[in-house]
Amino acid sequence: MLEFSVLASGSSGNAVWIRSPGTEILVDAGISAAQLEKRLQTATGRSLTDLDALLLTHEHVDHIRGLKQALKRHPSCRVYATAGTWYATTHTWESADAVAWTPVQAGTPWTLGDLRVTPFSVSHDAEEPVAYRFDCGDAALTVLTDLGYVSDRIKAVVRGCTAYIWEANHDPAMLRSGRYPWHVKRRILGDKGHLSNEDAAVALADLLDGAPVAVYLAHLSEENNHPDLAELTFTSVLQECQPTAASAVRLYRTHRTQPTPRHVLLGGQHTTAAGGPNCL
Repeated sequence: MLEFSVLASGSSGNAVWIRSPGTEILVDAGISAAQLEKRLQTATGRSLTDLDALLLTHEHVDHIRGLKQALKRHPSCRVYATAGTWYATTHTWESADAVAWTPVQAGTPWTLGDLRVTPFSVSHDAEEPVAYRFDCGDAALTVLTDLGYVSDRIKAVVRGCTAYIWEANHDPAMLRSGRYPWHVKRRILGDKGHLSNEDAAVALADLLDGAPVAVYLAHLSEENNHPDLAELTFTSVLQECQPTAASAVRLYRTHRTQPTPRHVLLGGQHTTAAGGPNCL
């Protein structure tokens, strides 16, 4: 069994709460500690001090903004990050040596309580970025955002999950015609940038086998995307690429300013707690 809530998703901040029967973690802390605490309580009834560990994907501010303050509230919480991410995050911290940090190596899974964690490298403009797959019993969840493309290697790692928190960052036409400077547009569109709606949907289609799967569309750009457009693109692409399996996919929204309701994975079964807008 796994349960999770996307506490925040987008360029203004990212954080995902995950709990198995014996382990409770946070992936990234990209909003303030006060907001982390508030959203944890709202969505899950839990607190930062209940966490067993905090895992980092990379050092960009929308993923670490609240880390320092969160560790002040829960100083015994162990942090897991690659060496590159940890150095880029803490090289200006005076108290970094006091943090309980455990190095992460892409491609080397480990067990955290009853939770199996598989980190894997992604193509993004950060020092040593990773994404994560989490397994507990028959339930499996992948958190995959902040990457320019989904390689065959990544697909092999994440295949067969019961839920995905899956990047759908932008619509290329909106991005190209938008107000961002060209060097920013080029970065987002590049191999070390972010996934477009269509590219993300095509990659997801390659993973479908007809089993029920929950997909949380994540890291949507406020400027260059819209939830309805992301949903329409995913629905159209999945129907075209995998018409027999597409009906087993349920799409969900994530939000910049509020957490998603708690989602519980029991093998192939899914339940979602009431508490706010969620399903697209």
